[in-house]
Amino acid sequence: MGLAPLLAIYLVHRCWIKRRPLPGFFAKFTGNGPAVTPGQVLVHGVSLGEVMLMRPLLPRLEEALGCRCLVTASTTTGSEALDKHFADHDRAFWPFDLPWAVDRFLARTRPRLVVLLELEVWPLMLNACLRRGIPVVVVNGRITPRSVRGYRRAGILLRPLFRRLGLVLAQNPAWATGFRALGVPNEKVQVLGSMKADIVKPADTTLAQVEGERIGITKSAPILLLASTGPGEEEACIASWKKWGLSTVPPWRLIICPRHPERGHEVAEICRRLALDPVRTSQGGRAGDEVRSVVVVDEIGRLAALYSLCAATNGIAVVGGGLGSGRGGQNMLEAAAAGCCTVVGWDTRNQPDAMAALRAVDGVVEMTAMDIYPRLLELSRDAQRRRRIGRNGQAAWAASKGATERVVAALRGMINHENPEVRKSCGSGIGSVASRFVG
Repeated sequence: MGLAPLLAIYLVHRCWIKRRPLPGFFAKFTGNGPAVTPGQVLVHGVSLGEVMLMRPLLPRLEEALGCRCLVTASTTTGSEALDKHFADHDRAFWPFDLPWAVDRFLARTRPRLVVLLELEVWPLMLNACLRRGIPVVVVNGRITPRSVRGYRRAGILLRPLFRRLGLVLAQNPAWATGFRALGVPNEKVQVLGSMKADIVKPADTTLAQVEGERIGITKSAPILLLASTGPGEEEACIASWKKWGLSTVPPWRLIICPRHPERGHEVAEICRRLALDPVRTSQGGRAGDEVRSVVVVDEIGRLAALYSLCAATNGIAVVGGGLGSGRGGQNMLEAAAAGCCTVVGWDTRNQPDAMAALRAVDGVVEMTAMDIYPRLLELSRDAQRRRRIGRNGQAAWAASKGATERVVAALRGMINHENPEVRKSCGSGIGSVASRFVG
C-alpha cells in the first residue's frame, strides 16, 4: 500500500501532464488479464532491451527445462516486442507492486520459476514469490553503485529478500560484488558475462542495400550515423557534421535514428534550427540529392540495417546513450558487429563489458563533450583508420558471444540440484523450440 501515493503521482504526470496513454493499466493495477496456462516458467523483461535478450534465451531455456515460458514486460515498447517476437507464447503485463495486483497475478499464472532479466526487484512481488515457494533468479544481472546505495537504505526490508534469491548470474565481477553487498550469498552469485553480444545479429549487405534504397541513400558517399540517441545528444554531432561533412569530397550523408521514434519531430526541429532539411521516414520521407538533406529514421527495427549500410560506406557510427542523456550508453556491440567505425561518448558506465572488449583491441573511439568536432573531423579524414577500427570491433564482438549458453547451463544445474520440484512440474515433450526466435 505504501507505493500507492507514488503510483498516483506517476499516473497524473504521465496521463494528464504529458498526455501519454498507459496501455495495460487495468492489467497492471488489478493483476487480471487474459487467461494463461498456469505453471509455466515466467521470464520477465522490463522493456524493449530486456525483451530482446529473451530471443536467444527462451528457446534454449525451454529445451533445457522441457517446459514452456510465460513472458512478461512492464512497458508499452516491451509488450509490443513480446507480441512481435513471441506471438505463440502466453504473454502478460507485469503487475504494479500493489498487494491485490501481485496476489491476483500470481494466483492466475502460478509460475514454477521466475527469471528476472538484468534486475527488477519489487519488494511485494519478490516477497510473495518467496512466500509461495517460487524460486526467483536474476539473469544477466547488473546493478550500479547508485542502485546498491538505494537498496541499502531500505536494507531492513530488502536484505532478507536478496538473501533468498535462488541465483544471481551477473554480467561482471563489479556488479556481482554489488549483489553480494545487498545480502545475496556468495555461493548464489556467478559471473557469466553479458548476453548482449548474443542478441546482436548484423544485417547482411542485401538488407543494407534495400534500406538505403528505401530511405533514398543509394550512392557510395560515407555516412555519419547517429544511432540510439536521446534528448540533448544530437545537436553537437549535427553541428560538427555541418562543419566538415558538407565540404568534403564526396560530401558525407547524415542519418539520425533516435532511441525513441516518437522523438522524430523533435530531432527534425533541431535540424531545421541548424538550417538543414530533415526528412522523416515514418512519414514516407526520403533523402534527396541535396547533401543538406538529413534522414531521420523514426521507426523501430531499422537500426541493424542502418549499421550495415554505414559500414558498407566506411562511415562512422556514433552510438548514443553516453553523450549527455544520462543513460550510461547503449549497446555499442551492435555497431561493432556490423563492422562500423564505432564512436561513443563519455558516459558508458552501463556497458562495461562491451567497452572493455572493444578498448582492448582498439575497436572503439571515445570522445568527450569538448572534443566532438575534432574527433569526428579526424576520423573523417582517415579512411584506413576507420576500416581498422571496424575490423577490430567486429572481432571483439565475435569473441564476446556465449553468455546465453552459460546462463542456461547454470539455471539447469540449479534446478536439477536444488529445485527438483520445478523440473517435475514442467511438462515434457516440447522438444526443441523453434529457432525462429533467435537472431
